[in-house]
Amino acid sequence: MILDVIETSRLRGERTQGEHAPLYAELFGDADVAATLWPPPLGGPRTREQAGRLLAGDIDHWDRVGFGPWVFFEARRGGFIGRAGLRRTEIGGRPSVEVLFALCPEAYGEGYATEMAVKAVDSARALGLPEVCGFTLTTNVAARRVLEKAGLRRERVLEHAGLPHWFGRLVLAAEPSSRPTRG
Repeated sequence: MILDVIETSRLRGERTQGEHAPLYAELFGDADVAATLWPPPLGGPRTREQAGRLLAGDIDHWDRVGFGPWVFFEARRGGFIGRAGLRRTEIGGRPSVEVLFALCPEAYGEGYATEMAVKAVDSARALGLPEVCGFTLTTNVAARRVLEKAGLRRERVLEHAGLPHWFGRLVLAAEPSSRPTRG
């Protein structure tokens, strides 16, 4: 299944490409965005070079596994909204697929983050992934609510990058049965 372009009623997401470098620099260089993703002591806003490395990682992820983050635009006006999607990661020594999102501050409060996260979960389902997870700083109530609205349920608080994070998971498909079939 190819998910290079996805749509909701208000948004259009497209697979990350090199041409999105200025958008990544804008998004990840913003102090408000960085405060939620990399608060002190994690480095704050990203430079153009650092944002470029994030983009290169997202492009590589798409090339290696066939899915990843999308950049989202308003469907009607075309304005850049943010980045969201799916990314393979390891959490607590366990391979996982993370639902991630970052929203341009001018789009806060419009429900876009939830719309993007729900679309990412729907895409994970369409890909046949068994589950997704997500995490955010315990102090980021808005991001936690987005993950909950996308269906993730709190599993525990975990330490990530030396800080406490809310961690949730959503099981999408039952594990294949290990029982022999009758025949």
